[in-house]
Amino acid sequence: MKERITEREKVDVALVAQALDNTNATGRYFSMDGAGQVAVVMVGGALAATKVTTVKFLEAKDEAGTDAADIAGAAAVVTANAKVVEATIALATVANTDVAVVNGTEFTKAAATDVEAKEFADAAGLAQCINSVFADELVATVNATTVTVRSKSGKDDVTLDKTENAGTITLATTVHVAVVEIKASSLSRDDGFTHIAVNIATTGNSVAAAMLLRGEERISSEQIGALTVL
Repeated sequence: MKERITEREKVDVALVAQALDNTNATGRYFSMDGAGQVAVVMVGGALAATKVTTVKFLEAKDEAGTDAADIAGAAAVVTANAKVVEATIALATVANTDVAVVNGTEFTKAAATDVEAKEFADAAGLAQCINSVFADELVATVNATTVTVRSKSGKDDVTLDKTENAGTITLATTVHVAVVEIKASSLSRDDGFTHIAVNIATTGNSVAAAMLLRGEERISSEQIGALTVL
């Protein structure tokens, strides 16, 4: 029988789901005794254009958070509509020649939908174009004049942009994620720091939650998108 993830990793609630409106919240402090590596997985909700969510680790000397401080480099930042899980394109006042950009591909508003030319007449046409181009990566659905684009893998695969010429295209993130991983050696052990906690901050009005996984050390240092590993 294969080993279960929960047998390899200790799973805890790092931060209970809560509304954050241009503010931040810190979860409880957990001991790193016996753990070689720890990861936090944050799931956030709606995030308006230009807004940012930051997830980071704090270290402290005990469960009460004594002398709490940031762990250098142990943070991940998600910007709305850039490498997110799900986002929307609202086309209520879109006009011909306006352009919606999905993962670097431009789709232009025109009088009629032409999938091969990447031209769309309405929200349904834009969804048709997106599903044709990104059949293996993304799913686009329609509700009235709004197109929702989500990652098939559930990862941060969606990036949106726009060019407005005569109309208005409104972009917004609906689901975003971030992962931060650190080794136990990242803590200032020599100074008595033995506990870690997760802090989530956002400049927008969103909802966020986070889970903590503690286990053996397995990977090396790297940073990819909203994934930070120390």
